[in-house]
Amino acid sequence: MRGGAVMAGAHQPAEGQVAVADGPTNWRKSAQCESHQCVEVAVGAEGVAIRDSTSPEGPFIEVTARAWKAFCAALRGGELRP
Repeated sequence: MRGGAVMAGAHQPAEGQVAVADGPTNWRKSAQCESHQCVEVAVGAEGVAIRDSTSPEGPFIEVTARAWKAFCAALRGGELRP
């Protein structure tokens, strides 16, 4: 995948990607999530994992810390729209 992301269960991550093992356990979602249909994130030493809060046992992706920071900056800067 592009942008430093790799799907859970991938075996050989490319340079700049993060290998995912059994998965993170410190999931959290925004306090502003009122619909309970939000994304959850887990920050780890190697990057940030992202999953659908309505499917906690389902797949997740993990991106590098650098990619996550760039994504958050784009959101705050209004560069991304729903």
